[in-house]
Amino acid sequence: MGCSKIYYQKEMKEIRYDYIIKLMFYLYILTVLSLMLFSINVSNINVPKEVMGIAIDKVVHFFIFFPYPFLLYVSFKRKFTANLPFFLWIIIPLSGIFFAIATEFLQSINPARSFELSDMAANVSAIVSASIISNIFHYFHVWSRRLQ
Repeated sequence: MGCSKIYYQKEMKEIRYDYIIKLMFYLYILTVLSLMLFSINVSNINVPKEVMGIAIDKVVHFFIFFPYPFLLYVSFKRKFTANLPFFLWIIIPLSGIFFAIATEFLQSINPARSFELSDMAANVSAIVSASIISNIFHYFHVWSRRLQ
């Protein structure tokens, strides 16, 4: 009887944790969509035009989309435990690339924003880079657990 109560409490904590992580993922999506759809006046902010020879706009796009694969992985990995390689190698990168491309097209709705292929390239490169890194972390984690 006591063992099942402990198991139940652990299960409830994991469910709460899952909801918090999923909420963070959805808030991230809403934030990215907001940043892409609405105009932000940055003329009063003194920032360099380039970072290591890369336009600051492209660097910002890269860092905005970089968290997507990590957040998607931690939010939904339990749903895909049976097909985890498919989730890691297909669903995460393709959904991220779709999201990156769609948000760039959504920018054209706002007359103050513009569609740029170079922005889309920065978005997609962030998704691909972060997907590869999240796969490496996942497989190192699995490998280290097998050694224990």
